[in-house]
Amino acid sequence: MNRTNQRILAILGICLRSLCCQGPLTPSVPLQELLEAPLQIEIDGRQYTLETSLWRDFMPPSEPDGSPLTAVVYITAIDSLPFPAEVDSNRLWVVNHEKVWETGFSGESRPRDMVHPHQLTKWAAGGPKWDTGIQVEVVVRLTTLSRKAFLLRATKQTIGRTE
Repeated sequence: MNRTNQRILAILGICLRSLCCQGPLTPSVPLQELLEAPLQIEIDGRQYTLETSLWRDFMPPSEPDGSPLTAVVYITAIDSLPFPAEVDSNRLWVVNHEKVWETGFSGESRPRDMVHPHQLTKWAAGGPKWDTGIQVEVVVRLTTLSRKAFLLRATKQTIGRTE
């Protein structure tokens, strides 16, 4: 291998190392805007709230230091009428002080179940390995068929632990 190729490989190695070692990515929505998202929103005259279930799994055969964070969110129409098909959620942010996990959802249940026709359930896995027992802010982006977007927040949500 000649010197030019060695230099190119060395530069590529440095670039790859710097990409792998960079800190958390900046969220697509400013942190302050996420933290100021309302706890209840109105879309087409109906009110919605957000509930969550956050956990890391430490049961065998999970990794010795536990699994990455999993988030399940329940978007609730508080009038208890069936959840409208024209409302969806496509983004999730979990905020731990200055650190933010931003992701899309990997699945949904619409409605949540027969007892909860007024709820949309979405979930995401593969989050960070933050400590369990801490409280975080959770924000989702709701969208409508007319392309309107709304942020909705659940505050002081505890990351649980399964063992």
